[in-house]
Amino acid sequence: MKRIAIGVVVFAFLAAALGAAGSSEPKMDELEPGLYAEIVTNRGAMVFSLDWKNAPLTVANFAGLAEGLLPSESTETGERFYDGLPIYRVAPKYAVFSGDPTGTGDGGPGYTLPRESNAAVSAADPGTLMMDGTATESSGSRFFVTVEGDDYLDRKYTPFGSLVIGMRTLKRLREGDAIESVEIRPVGDEAEGLTVNPAVFDRLYSDARNAEIAALGRSNPQLADVLVSMGDPRRKTASGIFYTVVSPGEGAPPTAGSRVSLHYVGALVDGTVFDSSRVQGRTFDFTLGQDSVIPGWIEMVIDMRPGEVRQVAIPPSLAYGEQGIGPIAPNSWLLFEMELVGVIEE
Repeated sequence: MKRIAIGVVVFAFLAAALGAAGSSEPKMDELEPGLYAEIVTNRGAMVFSLDWKNAPLTVANFAGLAEGLLPSESTETGERFYDGLPIYRVAPKYAVFSGDPTGTGDGGPGYTLPRESNAAVSAADPGTLMMDGTATESSGSRFFVTVEGDDYLDRKYTPFGSLVIGMRTLKRLREGDAIESVEIRPVGDEAEGLTVNPAVFDRLYSDARNAEIAALGRSNPQLADVLVSMGDPRRKTASGIFYTVVSPGEGAPPTAGSRVSLHYVGALVDGTVFDSSRVQGRTFDFTLGQDSVIPGWIEMVIDMRPGEVRQVAIPPSLAYGEQGIGPIAPNSWLLFEMELVGVIEE
């Protein structure tokens, strides 16, 4: 009888201790003033505090897509982007991934975002909400939540929120689970006054791009001048290529294995022209994926339509890299005017 009594006391003590530990998470009506995202999954809910002051573009984009205030390639304005999307990947004891309408880890809303690096939150902490992407660009919609802390992730991705309710739900999530809904919940007058719409998004996006170019200008002012001269329609790929569509084309873009006909003028950032098909008086014809051209060309051409003209700035990693070639010094950005004359029928 004494053993049973002792066992009951020990069990009651452990239950009380566990209950006290679990009580460290606030309830919804106990949240401090701020902007929150409630992500409801088939295994329960998670609530994240969003760092809208230090990662304004990332948070505005996430909130705008969640509430259907921003359009995407797969949704119209008014359609909620995240509702129904799968948990497409779980790295055990590391991170949980979602936000991809294709469920492959490669999809997104049809655009990328400049990385923001001033967030007050860090991936050093479990439960950090991160925008997926590359070292220079955020994916636009794919996100992950850290299960274990790893501050190395701060160098490559944008942290923009921290888990305040639902750590148990996070740890239960498995690949194939789903997001049922994402609700943006402002608490307090300041958060209530926040507005997300395409105009606000465009302003934040432009500010972030200008800050990115200003940062580039500190080490390469000539490159920054070129990028500024491209104007506001300038775009950037996830791999880091800046480009502007000078003249749109028509018809279907080429695919891997297509033979294409191209006119181009290549220059260094100081304006020195190092090659030109127009000076040679003939187009440059090559087969995508078979003939040897720099990776940046392939990425551009495969996305162009016949007749399209682009101004392009290709980073060294997608050009001639650390070795350079001929008049092109190591680690050089290359500038091209590219015209896809046509796809050659064979």
